[in-house]
Amino acid sequence: MKKKKISLIIVFNLLLILFLSGCFEDEEEGVHSFTFTALDGSEKHLSDYRGKVVILDMWATRCVPCQFQMTELKKIYENYNRNDLEIISVDVDPYESAQLIQSFRDLFKEQVGIELDWVFGMDDGSISEKYMEEGAIPTLCIFDQKGRLHFRKAGVCVYSEIPPGFPEDTPLLAPIIDEFID
Repeated sequence: MKKKKISLIIVFNLLLILFLSGCFEDEEEGVHSFTFTALDGSEKHLSDYRGKVVILDMWATRCVPCQFQMTELKKIYENYNRNDLEIISVDVDPYESAQLIQSFRDLFKEQVGIELDWVFGMDDGSISEKYMEEGAIPTLCIFDQKGRLHFRKAGVCVYSEIPPGFPEDTPLLAPIIDEFID
C-alpha cells in the first residue's frame, strides 16, 4: 500500500513537472487577441469573432490609400458569406472620434456610392503597436477562424485583380481568404 502511494506521488510530480515545463502542447499557441472600441462605445474583442476569418484593417479617415482599400474590402464582403468572414476597420489615429468615423462612412456612401457596412472601431494604441507594419496605413492582417495571424501587409492590397498601373506584386487577398473558407 505504501509503495502504491509513493508511486502515485512520483507519477503526479512527474506529470506536474512536465506540465509546468511546457512539454504539453498549448492549445492556445499562436492565437492572438486584441480589444477595440466600437463606434457605439462598446468594447469588442477578436475572440468575439471566433469561427470566422477576420480581416483587420488599420486605417485613418485622412488616408487616401485607406479609402481605396475600403473599395477592395467591399468586394470581399460581396463575395463571401458574413457567417464565414468579418472585416474590422480600426481607426488608428488617436485624434479621430467615433463621430468623425461615422461621418466619414456617411460621406463615403454619398460620394463614392459604397456603403461601408462592416465593423468599425477605434484603437487605443495597442492594436497599432502590435500589428501595424512599419507604422504605415493601411495595414491589413488576416486571422483564421481560431484567431491565428496568417497575413500582415502594409500598403494597399486588392481583392482579386490588380488594377492597371499598380505594381505586379500587389498582394491579392482572395487566395489568402480562400485557404480558410471552403
